[in-house]
Amino acid sequence: MEKKSGAIQSPDKTLLKLFNHGISNVQSKNILSDFIKVNKSSIAIKVDNRFIQYKKINSIFPICIGKASVDMAEIFNKITKKLNILVHQGVIVVNKENAKKVESFKTFIGGHPIPNHNGLRAAKYIKKYLANSDKNDLVLVLLSGGGSALLPYPVEGLSLQDKILINKQLIESGADIKEINAVRKHLSQIKGGNLVKLTHPSKVHCLILSDVVGDDLSSISSGLTSPDPSTFSKTKDILLKYKLWKKIPVNIQTYIKKGIVDKKLETPKINNKIFSNVKNSIIGSNYLCLKSIHNFCKEKQIKSKIWFKNIEMDVKKLSVNFYEHLKEQNITKPIVLISGGETTVNIKGNGKGGRNQEFALHFLKVMKNKLPKQKYFLLSAGTDGRDGPTNAAGAIINDQTYKCLKDKNINLEEELKNNNSYEVLKKLKSLVIIKGTNTNVADVQILYVF
Repeated sequence: MEKKSGAIQSPDKTLLKLFNHGISNVQSKNILSDFIKVNKSSIAIKVDNRFIQYKKINSIFPICIGKASVDMAEIFNKITKKLNILVHQGVIVVNKENAKKVESFKTFIGGHPIPNHNGLRAAKYIKKYLANSDKNDLVLVLLSGGGSALLPYPVEGLSLQDKILINKQLIESGADIKEINAVRKHLSQIKGGNLVKLTHPSKVHCLILSDVVGDDLSSISSGLTSPDPSTFSKTKDILLKYKLWKKIPVNIQTYIKKGIVDKKLETPKINNKIFSNVKNSIIGSNYLCLKSIHNFCKEKQIKSKIWFKNIEMDVKKLSVNFYEHLKEQNITKPIVLISGGETTVNIKGNGKGGRNQEFALHFLKVMKNKLPKQKYFLLSAGTDGRDGPTNAAGAIINDQTYKCLKDKNINLEEELKNNNSYEVLKKLKSLVIIKGTNTNVADVQILYVF
């Protein structure tokens, strides 16, 4: 990260280094031990900057769900190695890329982003597994991004194929993650707090790596251990908003209509007694990732600023927002501008790509048209190492990328209409390709302007 007159040398490498540093600070292998402390006869778990002591418990039921679940299980084993309390064989539900056998855990490889039958098998297994817990036991849930897709359990009368179809329709509609999860929760036997029905009256503590903007507990992995503020009526409103109501399977329509009338079918709310023994702790989040990048810049004497946080908007709109703030704000250059959240893409074409790749190309287009003389490097990438159904985490572009695009006779307008960002960025050699990171706290954008 050598600098000259305040400028960064090798900006592309520096942005990638900053991104990787942010990821390292939200990986369970680096942070989980700060939240779980044990002695021989008790376990203490951190929540809201204090530790809750679990002393008089007979046994622990560990369940690890999400893209970081293997790392979480391995660290859990190390932390509890000397614990004299009985620890039952745990359960891991993980995506194929991050799957690995872990001692004392049974592993299920679920589907992501498309649910599969292994995930359904895992959900049914967990239901039976938790039937053995009682009020003197602790169910310890270690939760990370991806849980919604990895652990499908449709309500009676709906098939896994129904859930897969509506999930695909919602993602492609441009609905945000909270809206998507509101629908998922009302079609599931375990989401939207319904998992706690299976654990009650056991004590439950859930340690969470948040991949949801604003860390809304009811949205992370569709709120397995959290009360659900959304309703069946809200679910129908979301489907109408995105013009999906008449496109979804008839049996899903029928179930939602029934749920609006029959309050017994509604997801459990905050005043439900089943949550009296439940605690939830956020151990990593998008903002904590951004903050660690900002602090690292300070250490390296790189001028930086957390620019936008909690981003929730379409990639096209975000690219315009970035441009407008660059144009209007009095920013002293050079500077690294750090942002994060989760964008959406309204998919209309049949190309290949992801939201970070789409954003990079939209930003490229806007900057060329509006601020053609501005020098910049932009990294936009997913913290899980995967952007949509591709092997790329995202992309790095700069003010010279547009020229490369023209040199290769690539029609940017047509490729964007076809949502074909991956193939474009591949030709430009602008993809960020890294291995799965074993964490997931949504997306990060790092913009260096000079």
